[in-house]
Amino acid sequence: MTDKVDLVMWTKNGEFCLPQVLKCIDNVIPHENICHKIIVDDHSTDRTTEIAADFNWDVYPNPQGGIPSGANEALRHVDREFFVSIEQDIILSKTWWSKIPQYMRDPSVGCAQGIRVPTQDVLRLLDDWQFEVLGRKRLLSSMDNNIFRTTVVRYLGGFPVICPVCADTILMKRMLSQTCYKWVIDDTVVSLHVRTGLKSSVEHLYKQINLCSRTPYCADNTKPPLALVARIFLTSPFRALQVALKQNCPNIIWAYPLLRLYHLSTSLRQQSNSSS
Repeated sequence: MTDKVDLVMWTKNGEFCLPQVLKCIDNVIPHENICHKIIVDDHSTDRTTEIAADFNWDVYPNPQGGIPSGANEALRHVDREFFVSIEQDIILSKTWWSKIPQYMRDPSVGCAQGIRVPTQDVLRLLDDWQFEVLGRKRLLSSMDNNIFRTTVVRYLGGFPVICPVCADTILMKRMLSQTCYKWVIDDTVVSLHVRTGLKSSVEHLYKQINLCSRTPYCADNTKPPLALVARIFLTSPFRALQVALKQNCPNIIWAYPLLRLYHLSTSLRQQSNSSS
């Protein structure tokens, strides 16, 4: 693909990983294929905006706060046929540019993306177990290593603001149901999702689950039966031991049950809110 694209990113206090992420973008996406580099910052209190300026990105303020608002503000500044969205904690695969934009040569493709895996060791091993040992595919939608057809996203009204966490999933569903365009996920192109300590990573996942549970749209569409969630939690210590032995990682023994506990507490809160 030789046409120039716009790059967009939304940031908030990303100083800890932003230099590595932006340097990787410079190495992966050829300079001659880039038109504008657009960052929308959500009132960061660290050096995020200074770092962005050092890498020659144009920085705009997030008008309302949150990922959907930042994404839509970035979209407002896009003027190319295609734009690439990358989140502040995603290290692009070295093969991303050579593979993903090529899907846009097909005029029926509205979005193409790779996948990403966590850099935190325990979460990475759990991820490998879930997708490889259980035979599942990593075909999860995201908007953190994507190339979009600009007119399609604008036709759909931009990035959904229904839920601050599930904007990518909702956008994919709308694209597939409301247009004739396809959303392509190539699981051979693997980028890295920067995660620091295990405790902070687990807390981050819990916050995401909790935010989704507060949004009626997401709760109604993703909520599994409470009895199933409870059963998975009660059996999680045994499953954790099994996975820890298989993956040779003792920390999974406590990390996996904790993740299942967070899911159970969120489900209980959902049931309590729906019955009150």
